[in-house]
Amino acid sequence: MADWSFIRGSTTARLLVTETIIFANAPFYWLNNGSRSLFKGSAFIAVYLLARLWQSQASAIVQEPYLDEVFHIPQAQAYCDQKFSIWDPKLTTPPGLYAFAVLFANILPGGCTTSNLRLFNVFALLTTVSFVLECRTLITETWKRRSMAVQNWKNGLISSNSLHTAVNIALFPPLFFFSGLFYTDVLSTCIVVWMYKLFLQGEPGVSNFKVYVVGLLALTMRQTNIFWVAIFMGGLEAVRTIKANTVSLPIKEPAFFEPLGWNNITSLLKQYSRGQIHDIPLEDAGVHDFILCAISIAIAIISQPILVVTSLTPYIALLLSFTAFVFLNGGVVLGDKANHVATIHLPQLLYLLPFTTFFAIPLIIPSFLTFILRLPTTLASKPIWKTLLATVYTIGSLVVTLGIVKFNTIIHPFTLADNRHYVFYVFRYSILRHPLVRYALAPIYLICGWGVYFTLCSPSTTSTPTSSVVEKKEKDAKPTASQTADSGDRGPTTSWLIIFLITTALSLITAPLVEPRYFIIPFVIWRLHVPPPPSSPSSPSSPSPPKTALRTTRSGAINQLKSMVVKGAGYSLYAETAWYLLINAITCYIFLYKGFEWKQEPGNVQRFMW
Repeated sequence: MADWSFIRGSTTARLLVTETIIFANAPFYWLNNGSRSLFKGSAFIAVYLLARLWQSQASAIVQEPYLDEVFHIPQAQAYCDQKFSIWDPKLTTPPGLYAFAVLFANILPGGCTTSNLRLFNVFALLTTVSFVLECRTLITETWKRRSMAVQNWKNGLISSNSLHTAVNIALFPPLFFFSGLFYTDVLSTCIVVWMYKLFLQGEPGVSNFKVYVVGLLALTMRQTNIFWVAIFMGGLEAVRTIKANTVSLPIKEPAFFEPLGWNNITSLLKQYSRGQIHDIPLEDAGVHDFILCAISIAIAIISQPILVVTSLTPYIALLLSFTAFVFLNGGVVLGDKANHVATIHLPQLLYLLPFTTFFAIPLIIPSFLTFILRLPTTLASKPIWKTLLATVYTIGSLVVTLGIVKFNTIIHPFTLADNRHYVFYVFRYSILRHPLVRYALAPIYLICGWGVYFTLCSPSTTSTPTSSVVEKKEKDAKPTASQTADSGDRGPTTSWLIIFLITTALSLITAPLVEPRYFIIPFVIWRLHVPPPPSSPSSPSSPSPPKTALRTTRSGAINQLKSMVVKGAGYSLYAETAWYLLINAITCYIFLYKGFEWKQEPGNVQRFMW
């Protein structure tokens, strides 16, 4: 063992002092910039105490490395002994976790014990909370006013919604669960969110070299992070560069289904080539808006290739570095290549939808109810061709989903061979229950998808996803595709969702094995962009509708229901917290106290986990 005898004193005292120093000096920007409110400090301390309690109980009851820890912990301990030439051929991910964890564990009494290595993930979770808080603040401030977003962030202006969101993301069950064990997921998420924070800052002071280095750190945690640090953020950087260099033109886009003459086409091409891309808030977007958005971005990039490529220098460098690694390594994974062969597995995207719906159900229910309550009014106010178009889109989506299920469902042998994972039981009692069940789930995937989409839209959503630009132009009350550089977006835009979906697909569809851990980063990024719930509406100034008018009474009842939904949405963050605490309490309890034994391995306790 390496000599760490310079650490002296009572073991318990040393541990408490060490944790206090680490906690006090963690990168909690908001707790060290002069804004030391009890509420903010209490939020971080609450996360710390919960994670520390979970880690201490896991280490006290499960003292030996468990499951994948059997590979991770001995490897970290080999590094702790300075035996850097030792490498377990079963490990598939790079050694980034071990390098950081060893530095951390060596300042603790006992060195690289199983408990101390697990404790490192508690610290990583707290650091993640800090970065998530900064990202959420930058995102929401950008929605309000772009030019002041970074300045407000520097001034420490944060909302209770941002802080509460950061705490809830830390409590997100798959992420929180692995903060008590020695897995790569927590630190991997932390570094990716750190990288996202650097992107959101968008300051000249944030050098390309720093972005590149942090991106490399993310790749040392998990290879699939390349899609998030290079493709996702690179795509967003390209869009930001295009918008920042827009040359304004007094050109109006034709309405949907309006006949396109040569003059209109020429005007659109000129508009897009000068950076006035078709990028609108999701609450105003229809299916064709996403098509126009993708086309406009492509034209803008082709028209300004040098400008865009120059802005993407660190992201291109990351892609080249990763390509070199794959070439020299002979593949993406480091070891156990036979069981980790890349393939095309499109159902991963379908599985992500109910996964997200399940964990975000307190947020999705208000959004979905709002859509249902407004649906009759929306349908009544729309031309019949729009309703027919929405029906065609829905049927087409269902057909595509059924095709994916029919021709691309893959059941990895590991999924059926290990009954310690919850996924084993999900598959066993769903798509493996009967051959037709997998097809019956197709409508559920679509419903979950709509719920996830509605939740991303602004709380003031008044139209269906198939609404067109026609309504926006007719009412003159919603932003056009060409927004001013300083106006807020009122939530995610079409370009963001397109880039997010492409990145999510690339990071998931090459994995034949279904694991909740693979969905953590997509969920966290999605959750960061869920708009804050609306404020409770004020009392209506108009008198109550006459009770004698049946139609008016019904309208009033619907409006009352809408008001109740909006008020309920105001408590969605608290419901999300309670939901996560309940799930964590159940899963952690089951892991610790509901173990079982395999007949072929008597005496070895097996435990349920994500």
